[in-house]
Amino acid sequence: MKGFAQPLGLVAIVLIVVGLILAQGMMAPPIEEGGHGAEEAQGENIETTQSTPVPVQSDLKKFDTWENVVSFLSTQPQGGLYGGRMMETFTVTKGVAAPMAAPAAANAESAATDSSSGAAGATDYSTTNIQVEGVDEADIMKNDGKYIYAISNGNIIILQAYPASEMKVLSVLNQSAYANIFINGDKLVAFGSEQYKWDPIVKPLESQFAATVKCAAGARCIMPPYYPQSSSQFIKIYDISDRSSPKEIKATNLKGDYVAARMIGPKIYGVFSEYASPSFPRPLYAVDGIAREIAPAEINYFDVPFESHQFVTLLGFDLNNLEKEESRKIVLMGYTQNIYVSPENAYITYTSQDNYVPQWPVYGEIIKPVMAEEYLAKVAAVDASDVSEWRKDSLKVSAAQDFLQSLDEKKRNELYQNIYEKQLEIAEKNTEPAETTQIHKFVLGEEITYAGKGEVPGHLLNQFSMDENKGYFRLATTLGEVWDSQTPSKNNIYVLDSSLKTVGKLEGLAPGEKIYSARFMGNRAYLVTFKKVDPLFVIGLEDPAAPKMLGKLKIPGYSDYLHPYDENHLIGLGKDAVDAMREDEVAGRELDFAWYQGVKLSLFDVSDVSTPKELATYSIGDRGTESYALQDHKAFLFSKDKGLLVIPIRLAEINKAKYPNGVDPQTYGDFTFQGAYVFNVGLEGFKLKGRVSHASAEDLEKSGEYYWGQETDVLRSLYMDSTLYTVSEKFVKANSLDTLAEEGSVELPYEETRFYPEPMIEPMIAVSAVKVG
Repeated sequence: MKGFAQPLGLVAIVLIVVGLILAQGMMAPPIEEGGHGAEEAQGENIETTQSTPVPVQSDLKKFDTWENVVSFLSTQPQGGLYGGRMMETFTVTKGVAAPMAAPAAANAESAATDSSSGAAGATDYSTTNIQVEGVDEADIMKNDGKYIYAISNGNIIILQAYPASEMKVLSVLNQSAYANIFINGDKLVAFGSEQYKWDPIVKPLESQFAATVKCAAGARCIMPPYYPQSSSQFIKIYDISDRSSPKEIKATNLKGDYVAARMIGPKIYGVFSEYASPSFPRPLYAVDGIAREIAPAEINYFDVPFESHQFVTLLGFDLNNLEKEESRKIVLMGYTQNIYVSPENAYITYTSQDNYVPQWPVYGEIIKPVMAEEYLAKVAAVDASDVSEWRKDSLKVSAAQDFLQSLDEKKRNELYQNIYEKQLEIAEKNTEPAETTQIHKFVLGEEITYAGKGEVPGHLLNQFSMDENKGYFRLATTLGEVWDSQTPSKNNIYVLDSSLKTVGKLEGLAPGEKIYSARFMGNRAYLVTFKKVDPLFVIGLEDPAAPKMLGKLKIPGYSDYLHPYDENHLIGLGKDAVDAMREDEVAGRELDFAWYQGVKLSLFDVSDVSTPKELATYSIGDRGTESYALQDHKAFLFSKDKGLLVIPIRLAEINKAKYPNGVDPQTYGDFTFQGAYVFNVGLEGFKLKGRVSHASAEDLEKSGEYYWGQETDVLRSLYMDSTLYTVSEKFVKANSLDTLAEEGSVELPYEETRFYPEPMIEPMIAVSAVKVG
């Protein structure tokens, strides 16, 4: 069990330990476990008055039987023990995506015969804004210089877009909820979710893993979730050599959640996660309707406690050889949060805030002296086993809880009270859980190989907080929280070698602030932190063992996203801000923060690293103004050669006439526009060329102040030669890059729909009656 960060009531303690008993009572985990790696797990130093950090083990282990997978998952001190255990039953049907005829649109003609990739297209066209050169990122829109492939309302729309005067919808892929796509020559790769009939796959395995689902007399029954996970994530590959008639050529379905995907040349890599349950201890996926056989030895793990476990599956496909079976790697880990992929390696990371606190010292002190012989024998058997120390702790606590349940209510409650008081005593002496970023490295070759595990203090903001350069992995983290005055946050840079051992660090930047954006560029890193003003830090990484701060710049506001303009200049996209410390606002109070305002563009000059400068700024709107590009870099279109910058903007403007006594900085503006802002950009700064909107005046009027996420929102932009294309879920519009005069428009076959899953009623399940075959 985890150390108590705050005192818990007696009732809560009783509920927790009862839950532990019931969940642990599902099965009797085998004491002996095979399949360990080359090094044996080291025993942990058990302390009763101090949190014990979870040890970082470099040796990845494997299981030899499914029973040992069940045993491992069942002895987790956190999520692996709490909650109902059940055999999941799936009764939904698999949807089959198929192209349908493109419906008539505002100015779309029927599909033409010229729909192959061989027809001439643009000689100069934009691609998805990515982090790493050569590593494409899945997105809701792609183009190849002639065709636009866009996701609208869960459907994939294929349009002939070049030339703009001949724009038309060629085909629509529907009947699935598509979320992201790749284009590789005449192949389209789609990711999404759909209802999938798992029963034919699950049923043959029930004899091996199945559970008895009837409620035994007196047993606690757990109702399954109201909306059980009956859907699947999919990867579907289409032949689009005829754009008017795409053909599905491969489909993979996975139970769990989609995390991210990348494309490197013809190789597609997808990352998925699935909750690991001891009642069905096998990750589930199928290719073209046939389950992939997974041996227990393919389940890799570290013998350390987690709050919960996820099967994290990394799958790789070769689009040039789809007959070849996909490569895969499956690792049990906490969960997945941010990923970074270089042409050679993938890094999966997540934040951990757990300190493992052994519980047997408390139970042993209070309960062992009064335990019956049969329970003492169980404890002795655990002590004599060769499992790791944290598992021994969990198994002995389970034996103690079994004994407690054998007592009368008065004696049981008395002992629970003693346990509770002792745990409170320990909690008062415990340190706060250590916040760390856990890093798992995979090598992407012909096979996917697990390459190591590491950790650094703090948490990451997003994928741009990571970078690989010349064999080193660099990270920018924030440790702690801005609002914590006792232990204020601080920001750090860490450099790890190829085995994920820390070789260099720079800690303690901007105490009391947090990272809002980060960008690594060669031998430099750029950080933006914020609380009241925007410090831009320039970090030197020439010597991996000795990162150092080269210079910093403090300006109002902050940048959510940093984009390289060239080697010595950066574009920042974020928000303006106004200091809250104003006499007429605070009336003597200390308000140590700032009010964010409208969207702000900045151009930074870092040619002199010791004195970075803000060369130019451009402010858009008032408080309430937003941009999809603030949270999603793929909505940011930039071309240095064309001097072009395009970002989607939701504009909020304050009518000052409504505020005769002045406008307070926390006042929101009224919504007046949504669309693409088109800029000329150079070292002299930003110049607004014009705006493109897909919303009619009626649309804007109906939206009101709560406008957000409408089907006419411009989500992406691209260019082909001298034409700018803007894409919403309802339209694709083409405008001249020179004059922004409209050159064409297509209304997409958008249909307003909402999907609400129907509840699946399953029988009550007795967690104490689960039997493992």
